[in-house]
Amino acid sequence: MRRRNKIFPILLLALAVLVNGGCSQKINSSQITQLEKSDTVEKKDKTVKGLEKINQIPDDGIITAAQIETISGEDGTFQFSGKDRDKGITYIWTYEGKQIKNPDEQNLKIAFPDDETEEVKKAGGNAPYGLGITLEKMNLVAPASLNLTLNEKWDADTAILCKYVDGKAKKICDVEIETSSGVGDKELTVLSFKALEVGDTYYVLAGKSKEDNVSNKTSDDKTDNGEDKDKTKGTDKNNTTAENKINGSGQTTENPSGETPDENTDNQGTSHTCIISIECSTILNNWDNLETSKADFVPSDGWILYSSQVEYSPGETVYDVLYRVCKDTSIQMSAKYTPAYGSYYVEGINQLYEFDCGELSGWMYSVNGWYPNYGCSQYEVSDNDVIEWRYTCDLGRDVGDQYYE
Repeated sequence: MRRRNKIFPILLLALAVLVNGGCSQKINSSQITQLEKSDTVEKKDKTVKGLEKINQIPDDGIITAAQIETISGEDGTFQFSGKDRDKGITYIWTYEGKQIKNPDEQNLKIAFPDDETEEVKKAGGNAPYGLGITLEKMNLVAPASLNLTLNEKWDADTAILCKYVDGKAKKICDVEIETSSGVGDKELTVLSFKALEVGDTYYVLAGKSKEDNVSNKTSDDKTDNGEDKDKTKGTDKNNTTAENKINGSGQTTENPSGETPDENTDNQGTSHTCIISIECSTILNNWDNLETSKADFVPSDGWILYSSQVEYSPGETVYDVLYRVCKDTSIQMSAKYTPAYGSYYVEGINQLYEFDCGELSGWMYSVNGWYPNYGCSQYEVSDNDVIEWRYTCDLGRDVGDQYYE
């Protein structure tokens, strides 16, 4: 279950733990039994063999929720390897055990279609190399790293991952490209990137950086309405403190958990920082659905808090950071505890609540582009994390969450 902030009454049971406000209390790793490679563990009245550090993907690609549960919250990385025998491409999915909080079935089988690859290469500035990658639809339990070893060498040093949308190659992220040794003297190309979304066909485009600047030939530097992305985000490179980036209501912030955040430096005095923003621009596109009494709380550009660098203490969660930033900048924020799920969820920010702009509306959060399938008080912040709180009017589809598409 996921996306606790988007619950509406008729889906209370089905969507009980919505991401945006599904702020469950933190899990103490000391309470989780450590697994050895040969161990078996009992989970939910079923005996399941604990996953190893390196696992072979079965023919159907399915890693069950019960299997994933055996590595949930565990230290270290867990790899799942597979191979496409037709093209000779091997691939490895890598998950961080500690980032898995809400186990779910994972379909890790990958296909490599040739359809439209040539068209995408042309749309990407006539890129000399291209590869189609179909990732099965699933609820990603954690941001995964994906490593592909091709059965050939690409004479390229620059690569991107993109989607083919309306005849354009829309960039998703950069791809690391390296050369590896195969059998004998054969050289192979290795592609690596973060899999933040799944459920579609994606394309890797590659070329020489000096001759074929692929990354500058795609449509990633503009929004759908043609505006510059940096401007749309509202980031002020000369001043990134939260206090100077507010467009809020001036309301006070409540702390339903009663917790007091720790200092933002460790014992050695090292400062830890992350980036946080809060925006509700989707409401501007769904104005007719907005409760009329809430119109004054929607900023003209949709930004309640522009992208702001803030300090945090090790062990703090996304919820802790949101609470403190809202308190420090006088942005109203409301959350409540749901005993049935043992969790808090964020109902409203800046007086904008779930269902204020339709029955599929509410708050969601993402970290580094990934929408976690568990509550914000379970996600511990790391240095340089980019936390985005976004108001959705369509159960996440309008803010980039692919799960419900």
